[in-house]
Amino acid sequence: MFSGIVYIYLFVFSSAQTQSGAGHISMALGTDTSHLTYYTKYRKIDGGCFKEKDLSLYEATNYDRIKLKHQAFNPVLVLRLRADSIEQNQLEAIADQFNLNKPWSLFANNCADAVKKVLRETKVNPGLALMISTPSELIKDLCYHQKKEIQTKNIQILHGNLKQYLDQEPKAVPQTLFGKHGPHAQFPPYKEALLILPGFGSKYHSLHRLKNTFKKAPYDVFVPRYIARASLEETLENLEIYWQRHGLDAYQKVHVFGYIVGSWTINAWIAQHGKANIATIVYDRSTLQERAPLVLVQDMKFVNFVLFGDVMQDLLQTPYTPLLDSTIRKGMLLETYATNTVRKHQQTAASMGPYCWELSCFGQDVDDYRYVPMHHDQMYTHPEVFAEALLYFIENGNFGPHLQSVQPVENPFVKHKP
Repeated sequence: MFSGIVYIYLFVFSSAQTQSGAGHISMALGTDTSHLTYYTKYRKIDGGCFKEKDLSLYEATNYDRIKLKHQAFNPVLVLRLRADSIEQNQLEAIADQFNLNKPWSLFANNCADAVKKVLRETKVNPGLALMISTPSELIKDLCYHQKKEIQTKNIQILHGNLKQYLDQEPKAVPQTLFGKHGPHAQFPPYKEALLILPGFGSKYHSLHRLKNTFKKAPYDVFVPRYIARASLEETLENLEIYWQRHGLDAYQKVHVFGYIVGSWTINAWIAQHGKANIATIVYDRSTLQERAPLVLVQDMKFVNFVLFGDVMQDLLQTPYTPLLDSTIRKGMLLETYATNTVRKHQQTAASMGPYCWELSCFGQDVDDYRYVPMHHDQMYTHPEVFAEALLYFIENGNFGPHLQSVQPVENPFVKHKP
């Protein structure tokens, strides 16, 4: 960072994160991320206007949640703008004028209006934001008028997904005017969420049993259809869209259960976006079913084309990348029987080499693991067999007394009913 350039940081809270449903925006300024001057503006009954000096970027990001306790979660979006041709003391005086000296007013000087006026004074065009300035209107107008700055990285996205924010965030004018709480303005019923990432079996198995089994769990349960026909990369993009659209960042913790392709996807998502608020991952893996992509690509080309497309070949060619983050609790459920597909194509499946049932063969360190007396299809049709073990792991970081007696079987190719 160049010492002579002053930067403006915008901290954007989505409408789903605020009780009014209007969202909130705060700002900071400074020449480096260790000594920022931070402003956040609320109604008089909420404490009014706040200014803090010499905050780090981390402290500023957490200020409204930890210090003021006005927000339940951190901002979904953090942007950094250059304020060229202005000294920091001049910029601070302007920010004082609109954030401190003029009290909060719904129609003329709310949090978004204050930020917008500071930007205009510093020759950054924030657009019109007609009617009432809500944070979403301000960000949308700013991005429309500053496309080139965003493209050239003069406006940088330090946290969050700007595209998804622009696509999904409502204008929130009715919420600002009347305090209405639409579907995007609700706090989650639970502070924690369970994200179940189904695999290719979701293409032909109903997810009803899966959803019904976990609906009584003390979490908000999400089961996306996110797998793309084209590639794992597009599958990863679909997961990110789903994550943003359903406000999973707003939860205190997210727990993930990933079927096989879900395991590939969540690890890649974390590598790309960071761990976010993910606290737990339980992987469903199988030394048998992980050979099914080869069977489909080599022996069942037409079926593969109709049901799955090119993504199956992509998975076959993509090595598993382990998640090394020790702050996320990790468990694994290992299937012990072969599906009809693998059983009927044993020769092709065996061409990949000897079957290995040991945990070390799956390339993922975990805190605990269990074998499950089922094949892959039954993981969809009979989730009640492992549901208690999964929920126990989320609560305790191990599988406890569940499934302790299950071991790999001598002949995994026999027909088996749970």
